[in-house]
Amino acid sequence: MANTLLGERGILGVFVMLPMQVSAEDFPTFITGLRALKNFGGAVVSMPHKIATANLIDELTPEARLVGAVNVIRRNGDGCLIGTMLDGEGFVSGLVAAGHCVKGARILLVGAGGAASAIAFALAKHGCASLCIQNRTLDRASALSERVRHAYPHLEVSTAIQATSHYDIAVNGTSLGMKADDDLPISKSFIGCCDLIADCVIAPEMTKLLQEAANQGKAIQTGVPMLAAQMALMLAFMGAE
Repeated sequence: MANTLLGERGILGVFVMLPMQVSAEDFPTFITGLRALKNFGGAVVSMPHKIATANLIDELTPEARLVGAVNVIRRNGDGCLIGTMLDGEGFVSGLVAAGHCVKGARILLVGAGGAASAIAFALAKHGCASLCIQNRTLDRASALSERVRHAYPHLEVSTAIQATSHYDIAVNGTSLGMKADDDLPISKSFIGCCDLIADCVIAPEMTKLLQEAANQGKAIQTGVPMLAAQMALMLAFMGAE
């Protein structure tokens, strides 16, 4: 997607995006190496490195500082690495472009990692009526809820699902769905309590969660619009204009 945009702008070759697979164990060393790579302009950071990146680079934008995670970095000429977070705005932009409304919506968010955190703050910023955050580790869900509540004190934020709960939008902000044998992040029975099921997983585009939701006649949103909405912003941040 990035290289297609660079080609359309006539600057593919001046800039090119390459995939780099790095283990969590080697990630700090990898970041150190990027400082020394003089023809490195920037990088898009994916799971599971978004939170770690925020603690390894030199400077964070206000958005990244609020979320505590980074999904794109750039290298200045002096080797300084600066990071921002665009997952949240990208997710909301993708929803709006598809004709869905965040303002006034009751939303369930599954996950409390870097992407989920960014989405939580963006949903609050864009005026959702309530936000329920679920995570396999309750402490992380509670911590994210407190941070969102502190930034948006008038928003109804919780970590508890009631028996009568109904949500306009349910969001998978976890990596569940990337592997064929992953559990569903939202149970089959609870999908029926949600009008729209949105996933942040990009590959496969049609996850088991979305397929199940479609089978139940629910509206769905894949993870691709979130990335597409961000890509031009990411390239601009990295200096590829």
